[in-house]
Amino acid sequence: MSAICGIVCLGENIISLKNSKNMIDKFKVYDFDYVDTWSRDKIFLGCGMQYITPESKFEKLPYQDKNNLLSITADAIIDNRQELFSAFNIPEEQWRETTDSDLILRAYIKWGKDCPKYLVGDFSFAVWDEKKKELFCARDHTGTRTFYYYYSKETFAFCSVIKPLFTTVDCEIALNEKWITDFLALPLTLHQCECGETIYESIYELPPSTSMIVNAQGITRKKFWDPINDIKPLKLKDDKSYEEEFRKVFGEAVRCRLRTIGEVGIRLSGGMDSGSVACIAAKELDKKGKELKAFSSIPMKEYKNNLGEYNIADESEYIESITNKYKNIELNYCRSEGQNSLTNMDFIINAIEQPHKIVENMFWYNGIMEGASKQDCRVILNGQFGNYTISYGDFPTNMLTLYRKGKLVKSIKEINGYSKIHEIPRIRIVKALFKVIAPYKFRKFLSLRLYKNACEFDSNLVNKKLVSKWDIKRRYAKCGFYSEVERYYDYNESKKFSMDPFGFSQIGSIETKMGLAYGIVERDPTRDKRVIEFCFSLPIEQFVREGVDRRMVRRAMEGILPDKIRLNNSKRGFQSADWVQRLEGDWNNIYNKFKELLNDKKLYNYIDIDKFKNDLLLVGENFDGNHPEAIRRLLVVLIFLEFLKI
Repeated sequence: MSAICGIVCLGENIISLKNSKNMIDKFKVYDFDYVDTWSRDKIFLGCGMQYITPESKFEKLPYQDKNNLLSITADAIIDNRQELFSAFNIPEEQWRETTDSDLILRAYIKWGKDCPKYLVGDFSFAVWDEKKKELFCARDHTGTRTFYYYYSKETFAFCSVIKPLFTTVDCEIALNEKWITDFLALPLTLHQCECGETIYESIYELPPSTSMIVNAQGITRKKFWDPINDIKPLKLKDDKSYEEEFRKVFGEAVRCRLRTIGEVGIRLSGGMDSGSVACIAAKELDKKGKELKAFSSIPMKEYKNNLGEYNIADESEYIESITNKYKNIELNYCRSEGQNSLTNMDFIINAIEQPHKIVENMFWYNGIMEGASKQDCRVILNGQFGNYTISYGDFPTNMLTLYRKGKLVKSIKEINGYSKIHEIPRIRIVKALFKVIAPYKFRKFLSLRLYKNACEFDSNLVNKKLVSKWDIKRRYAKCGFYSEVERYYDYNESKKFSMDPFGFSQIGSIETKMGLAYGIVERDPTRDKRVIEFCFSLPIEQFVREGVDRRMVRRAMEGILPDKIRLNNSKRGFQSADWVQRLEGDWNNIYNKFKELLNDKKLYNYIDIDKFKNDLLLVGENFDGNHPEAIRRLLVVLIFLEFLKI
């Protein structure tokens, strides 16, 4: 993969050699195999390449097709290469040296602005069309690779990362207060709720599954993929047919992501998603005599288990059921001893170019990337999106779907099945389902009557003035955040929610930038375009039936995924269960950092000081770990203010 950049002069000026050199100089923080540039009076393109796949060694980017007067720079791994070889009539003897950027350029020549529709993989690219005097840009279907840009009447500049764009901006670089407000106000790990903006006012990002044309008339964006509305239902003759098609589609999604000149790694938990990816990957790699390097986070040795009987902090027994079955998996346990939510904070902030809220996981995620890099992994797999694709299947969602369709008989069968599997009295299930099927407005009315003084923003520390200024109550209500009562979704609503572009952008941003820092590409077969389209085309009964959830992956992976994981109905992995306990050894230092924040006047612009002080009083100078939510809020503020200093 690579980092790309470019400048287009839209006015009378010509490209400044100083600006283009400064952009490339900013790339030097990464370890590239080579860096090259190409320019003309009005256009500059640059690329820093990290060799990942065998064919990437033949890439020479930027590249100019002199016959068609087209120039390209690309950050891409194209996965449907065989399909494209056929479409372009490329002889088999040329396949090995045909690069991904060559395939993209051929696709542009054949299909024009519709070309991204025919590409499968992880990509962002820009094609300069000299005849049309315009730049065509695109970002892949799920935003796996990043594409940032700056635009004015005179200049359009783009880059895979943000900081090189600072050299092209002809105005003062200012922080985006709206983005910051959302960052501080949104629940849990969400960073933003409106895709397209960044933490800087003048810097934007191209949303996932979107193309853009840039010319003297301005910029035009177009969404090229809509799986919610475009996918037709798939009707096969029986369950076996669905299972066979699942194995075919998912198997190819895994196989095509194993192409690398280095080792293949995986972030492996004890669950069905990464477990399914690992099993198929191990089988395929074994055919070539290769190993799969597995990296699994488990609690520190001194962890005091305080979870209930149904949550598992240490998933090692489930992980080892996979490694015992597939002997070519080399297992690396990552305990991250002596590390906590603030470990390597400055490095991570610099790498991802913004503050983050992933306080429970980021230290071990970084540790896994570092460990994988040391073992020469160029690709690291994960199953992060699996809950929405391969292992989709939620009992309440199914029941709400059936209720809205008036399927009473089927609903009774589902309740009976769930009761039998989980050994729960049917009356308890029925009572719980009343909350699921009751109209949201009715439940909201009851909640307001019961909790008259409740404030939906009590769970964050954002300044109340910013809440009002940026109208976040109305905007969040539209997105479904901070509902007075929990929202429940039927099958179609659930699919729509899973495809929100801001979630893809956040994941893609972190994966791209951390990958560049370590020379690794993160690849998720469960987020493959073909897997999404296949899973979204299935009737819900393929995912949930007679009380059995996640039904498709349980059936299709029989004999492949160990039954200890495949048939597990009761235990759930709880990663980072020890994150609060990890703070204990360094609590005095951390608590003093929290107190010192009160002396930073920038804090007062963004944070509700009274609520901050209340949280500080609540967590206390003497560590007890009894208030994880308050600790989390304080850590997020600390990380945010640390970003402002860098």
